[in-house]
Amino acid sequence: MNRKINKSFNKTPMLLAMMIIATGQVGVSIYLPSLPLISESLSIAHAEVQMLVTLFLIGFGLSQLFYGPLSDAIGRRPVFILGQGVYLVGTLVCIALSEYFSALEIGRLLQGLGAGSASVLGRSVLRDSYDGKQLTKALSYISVTASIMPIIAPVFGGWIAFHFTWQAVFAFVLVYLIAIFVLGWFILPETLPYAPRRFDAKQVVKSYAQLIVNPQVVGSASYNWISYLGAVVSLSIFPFLMQHELGLTAAEYGSIMIIPSAGLMMGSVSLNILNRYFSNSWLLLLAILIMAMSGLWLLMTEMTVFNLLFAFTWLTVAQGLSFPISIALLLGPHKEQAGSVSALSGSIQMVVAGICGGFLVEYWVTTQRSLGSFYVVSAFLMAGVLLLSQIRRYNRKPLSTEVAGS
Repeated sequence: MNRKINKSFNKTPMLLAMMIIATGQVGVSIYLPSLPLISESLSIAHAEVQMLVTLFLIGFGLSQLFYGPLSDAIGRRPVFILGQGVYLVGTLVCIALSEYFSALEIGRLLQGLGAGSASVLGRSVLRDSYDGKQLTKALSYISVTASIMPIIAPVFGGWIAFHFTWQAVFAFVLVYLIAIFVLGWFILPETLPYAPRRFDAKQVVKSYAQLIVNPQVVGSASYNWISYLGAVVSLSIFPFLMQHELGLTAAEYGSIMIIPSAGLMMGSVSLNILNRYFSNSWLLLLAILIMAMSGLWLLMTEMTVFNLLFAFTWLTVAQGLSFPISIALLLGPHKEQAGSVSALSGSIQMVVAGICGGFLVEYWVTTQRSLGSFYVVSAFLMAGVLLLSQIRRYNRKPLSTEVAGS
């Protein structure tokens, strides 16, 4: 692939990245409408069945620490093949041993361990192919895939579970993964911008130790960590609130969850327009305010399907605005460490979402009002990160030069 960046926007790398990242994101939420059905079918408590989400996210997160530097060393294409292969094995375990909950847990962990490659490679392919405003533009489009798939996937998952069985959802994912694997095998080029090199485990550990204490990395990625946790918590409790409390079927739940995707589209499209006139800092502030308003709406209204969807849709608008900015600020200074930086950020994001999300759903966020409180707290956390970044910038500390685009 030509490494020279042309003035015209080449969409091919972006479309390939969307194809890759979609495989990982489907596994996050396509099973969510089935959780109540799995709970009843296997006589498992709600808190226990949540482990199917937690284990996937933990595997998804931790595996990125391996896939990122490996892709930086040997290339993007071999890592795609390895990761998708593990993902397929995990899905087969879930299908073959679906009557055993422990087997489902193992299968979901394997799925997560394989899916971690998709998140790393999707972002790395973009960083290999774009710079500057083209990178932000590409990430604004990829954010639609990265954020919209966990919302669109339940539509298909709910419909399949209602009309067939919850086991059929795993079969659908298997067919989908095989199709993407074959497609990637034939059309995915190698985008690594330099010659492959030896994978050095000691250097990888040293690199992660340096990145984890880098204020630019932690500060830029925090916006995405927090907003993603909000989406995971919402999508984890919505099936129980809407199906058990409000009486929707799995199919009805899956269908109405297409609505928040309009918010992601709105946020991403708005970003492409607004970033011509406003700085990243002002756009991040706008996203934070929208998140806080979503929380206040849940706190001040009664629990209905409309109120839950209305607030969550505005949360997705905030995600559509903040996600591309967060990733662009994160990856911008790291041309030759794009895989490692993306891996570290994605790993922390998924582990935080898996562990903290499971804890929050079990012990705090169980009602509409507690969800609203969580949104407000999340908005304050993001505001604190933004304030600290601005203080560092104006004090001319190292972060100021690294995120000058903000």
